Amino acid sequence: MAAPFSLYNTLTRKVEAFEPLVPGKVGLYVCGMTVYDHCHVGHACAMVIFDSFVRYLRHRGWEVKFVRNFTDIDDKIINRANEAGEDPLARAQRFIDEFHREMDALGLARPDEEPRVSTSMDDIRALIQTLIDKGHAYVAEGNVWFSVETDEGYGKLSNQKVEELKNPDDFSGKRAAADFALWKAA
Repeated sequence: MAAPFSLYNTLTRKVEAFEPLVPGKVGLYVCGMTVYDHCHVGHACAMVIFDSFVRYLRHRGWEVKFVRNFTDIDDKIINRANEAGEDPLARAQRFIDEFHREMDALGLARPDEEPRVSTSMDDIRALIQTLIDKGHAYVAEGNVWFSVETDEGYGKLSNQKVEELKNPDDFSGKRAAADFALWKAA
């Protein structure tokens, strides 16, 4: 039987007993690297923390599914690859391989799954189309933007009001400063 534990709940701002969706099981999705350059100590620190947490949960009897993604298609990757005269996906793979070597050297366990943007494009396109169809996203000058004002809960976790949020994506056609890009025109 999995041992109970408590976590800080950002939404309620309280320490609360963890209540799994499925008794005895934990699903943990961690944002991985955008692999345009070498891993640094900040990346390693985050990986050590999540590796320790997963090991703790498993030690305490929880069945854990640990997923960490790689963003292997991104403006930064494309720009750096173009500067270096290399293929963007080849550059991304090189830094994924380097990341694995470095995390292995730290003795960190690999996640159960490591999805990549490049292998998830059909799902991403379908999700974006669903958001457009439901009025949560819009197309402007070839870009697709998420409209934060259509999500009444947006900003709750960070305890911020939508009108106070800004997004650095600065493209024409954006309706509100906090809207962010889901898809950028080539």
